[in-house]
Amino acid sequence: MENKPGRRTARGKLLIAALALASVAVGCQDTGGGGEGSAPGKPGASSKKPVRPSPGESKKPEKPGKDASAGALTCDQLRNAPLQGPSLRLPDAPEGSIAFTDGRWEGDGVVIELQPQCGIGDVTGDPAADAVAAVKVTTGGTGRFYGLVTWRNEAGTPVPAAAASLGDRTPVVSIDASSPAARQVTVVYLTRGDAEPTAVVTIRRTAVYRVMEPAMTELRHSDAPYTP
Repeated sequence: MENKPGRRTARGKLLIAALALASVAVGCQDTGGGGEGSAPGKPGASSKKPVRPSPGESKKPEKPGKDASAGALTCDQLRNAPLQGPSLRLPDAPEGSIAFTDGRWEGDGVVIELQPQCGIGDVTGDPAADAVAAVKVTTGGTGRFYGLVTWRNEAGTPVPAAAASLGDRTPVVSIDASSPAARQVTVVYLTRGDAEPTAVVTIRRTAVYRVMEPAMTELRHSDAPYTP
């Protein structure tokens, strides 16, 4: 049977319509449309890359006094360091905030002087090296009260953390804060027996102190005779 011209025309129109629909479908796939099938890098696909933190950004900052990289305190730093504040009261000193200026403080008839005896080491239980030094408190009378002060290392800054009194006219000979034992300091100073007058020193005492903020507690001591 022969195809009539009308049937051929109808089939041709159907073929053209099918090709047009196929072309539209391909065009939609190329543009992506933001759908799940979008190819990476084509319009509609997310072009943002995940931002990676720079080296060190993900680390939490160290707390003050815990960073050994800040460096050890020095005895010279103490000459202009705070000595007394809300968290620490120095024995034999007046109330209120006190800070050294070139190793000295004076007020209310009291003079406090930083002594040359000083030790550097970790005595507060963190990785940073702290400082322990002797101080002398002179009142309006004849008293010359010696004491010990521990400065905690907070990011390289000395902060007064603990203290102890050694008594009247008991000058310090040496301070060693390098003990491997935790929080311990060895102090050598001159003193006397309980029944002896305060005007003399007859004993060379070696005492071990433990730093337990805000106190420095004596653990033990040994005595040897001393003759000026």
